[in-house]
Amino acid sequence: MHIPAQSRRAAWLSAYLLLVVMMAGTLPTPLYPVYAKQLGLSPLLVTMVFASYALAILFKLMVFGKLSDLLGRRPVLGLALGLTLAGLLAFLFWPTLTGLFVGRILSGMAVGLMVGATTAYLAELLRNRALAALITSLSNMSGLGLGALLSGAVSQYAAEPLHACYQVSLALLLPALALPWLPETVKHDGPRPALRLQRLRVPPEIRQAFVAAALAVLCGFSFLGLFAALAGRFLAVGLHRSGFLLSGGVVFSAFCCAAIGQLLVMRMSPRKALPAGVLLLPLALACVWVAFRMASMPLFLGGAALGGVGAGIALRGGLGLVTMLAPGERIAEVSSCFFVAAYLGLIAPVVGVGLLLSVLDMSSTIGLFGLLVGALSIYSSRAVAGLGEETAQPALAARSE
Repeated sequence: MHIPAQSRRAAWLSAYLLLVVMMAGTLPTPLYPVYAKQLGLSPLLVTMVFASYALAILFKLMVFGKLSDLLGRRPVLGLALGLTLAGLLAFLFWPTLTGLFVGRILSGMAVGLMVGATTAYLAELLRNRALAALITSLSNMSGLGLGALLSGAVSQYAAEPLHACYQVSLALLLPALALPWLPETVKHDGPRPALRLQRLRVPPEIRQAFVAAALAVLCGFSFLGLFAALAGRFLAVGLHRSGFLLSGGVVFSAFCCAAIGQLLVMRMSPRKALPAGVLLLPLALACVWVAFRMASMPLFLGGAALGGVGAGIALRGGLGLVTMLAPGERIAEVSSCFFVAAYLGLIAPVVGVGLLLSVLDMSSTIGLFGLLVGALSIYSSRAVAGLGEETAQPALAARSE
């Protein structure tokens, strides 16, 4: 299939800009210990700052899920990039607790807008939905990992660690100046449809499969969120190590392993991939727990990598399962419900861990969190294994008509 050179260039630029927007989402991660010390933040407050990012993404999913269908891809990409710019400026010039919340919320809104619009834009430019979804997914996870690594590396050697990484990220946004010259792929012949609250419901015939997939991705994202929010504290308190680069490197390894996990199961059935991924998560947390007990850095890094792979597999397997079973006209709605569950995993469990850390030690907190994730993982994998062929028949029949 021939793709015009202009479309290829637009696809490369939009994928790059998605990567940069995702990077902005984890730039503060290695800096949380510094913010906590300077601003007197408890572990609970740090996790709440992190969770505000996911809340903003959830708000976008439920209210502005179809915004790029109404306004066009290019205007929504521009809005997302503008929000990213505003968030970076808030981090740079407003280093207070309020500024952190504002920066995180703006970054979350930007990510929510950027991911949906870029996925649709790439599919239209490349005329290949599967390739567009793969590029978006890899840019998503890789960007989150690279953001933490960039922040850690720059802050490690910069004279002003709370400013340097944001200044570098602002420079990475410069190619966005070419946005007005990108082609628009959404055309409206008549009046534009009105913006309405997006309906989020799961068809009854696939509810059992959806619950299994939603629990799996919730567990996976809670693992990634735990490391993104508390990696610095884990290293300082649990392993008596410190350093911006080390903290950023740990988060980078977890998110990049999540991207690798998705590639590993590209040819695997979602029903086989999902249990394999979700059962890696309690094993990873067990490694982290033992690492704290033994003060073992290699075991801690191994747990981060193993959990990242498990989270990536759970994401790809879960999304593949629900989109495979959903009726054709409701795939977008069911996918949005799935990602609501995913981002809830970045909120409730992570804030819960922050609360536990105020009353329990690190080892006990991770042990309790691991038990919870283990129970949910086993339930999810058993539920997927128990899905009969009849579960898929109504949805698959509807899609074939």
